[in-house]
Order: sequence, then structure tokens, then C-alpha cells
Amino acid sequence: MEAQLLGGTMRIDLTPHELLICKTIGVMRRTAASNKVVDRQMGTQDPWDIDVDGMVGEFCVAKHLNVFPDLTVGIRSGGADLVKNGKNIDVKTTRYKNGHLLATLKKAEAPCDTYILVVVDDKGGDIVGWVSKSKLFVDENIKDKGHGDGYVMSQSQLNKEFPT
Repeated sequence: MEAQLLGGTMRIDLTPHELLICKTIGVMRRTAASNKVVDRQMGTQDPWDIDVDGMVGEFCVAKHLNVFPDLTVGIRSGGADLVKNGKNIDVKTTRYKNGHLLATLKKAEAPCDTYILVVVDDKGGDIVGWVSKSKLFVDENIKDKGHGDGYVMSQSQLNKEFPT
């Protein structure tokens, strides 16, 4: 069964307690990774904010899909953020209302099955669409948004029918 995204998005608000969990896990992840991994971020935001926003996006998608979010804080290299029905999901987040789904070139080496874009804010996020690995990792999606080449898809290119 599939649910249509309302108005092109699926709004997920988090409780204050869920937001506190996201902030705590995001900070713990950044602390664990500090000076231990190569940072390949594709945006200009503060890395601490990126990790907190990433956790907010993951929590929003997990809540919508009714799966438990990954709350691990150890060093992570690639891999899935969530798993639903045996499918690996990588959640991408942005604070820009018209932001793009971005993935580093390295992601194509061990891709997840599905990539979901969430536009986050201080209360939760809007799930704006998703794309399969076969549609994302193609040469025509490689662009330089100012921080080196990566895979880039606009919101209009993403699927709006959201699998549940």
C-alpha cells in the first residue's frame, strides 16, 4: 500500500522529547566522529547542526514508517539509516525549503535501496520525496553545487508516492 504525499510533502512533527533525543544523539555522533573520520559534507552548515538535523530527518522518517530509529552513536561509515521490509534507506536532510537531495560520489560504491529527502525545521520535518539507487546514481545527476562533484536531484525529480 502507498500513501500519497499531501501537497507534495508528508509533514511529521516531533514531540519536545523526541527533539531532545535527536539533539542528544546528533551531538554524540559528531563527538564520536570528531578527528576520526574524513568529513565529506556537501553543504556549508556547521557540522554539529548537520548531525542534529540528520537525526531529526531520520526520526521523522522512522516515525512515519513505524520503524525504530537507529540510535547508535559510534563511528558510522555509509550504510543505511533505517531498514523497512528488508530495504535499506538513507535519509538526506536540508533546512532549505527548495533544497536538493545530495549524495557524495562515494555513496554509489555501496548504495542503499532508497534515498529520502526531508526538509527539517525546529519542530520536525517535511518528507518531500524519495528516489531509488538506480535513478539517483546516474551520470546526468552528477553536478557541482559549490563543494565538489556529487549526485544532485531536485525535489521535482523525486517520487511523491511514498511507500508505507
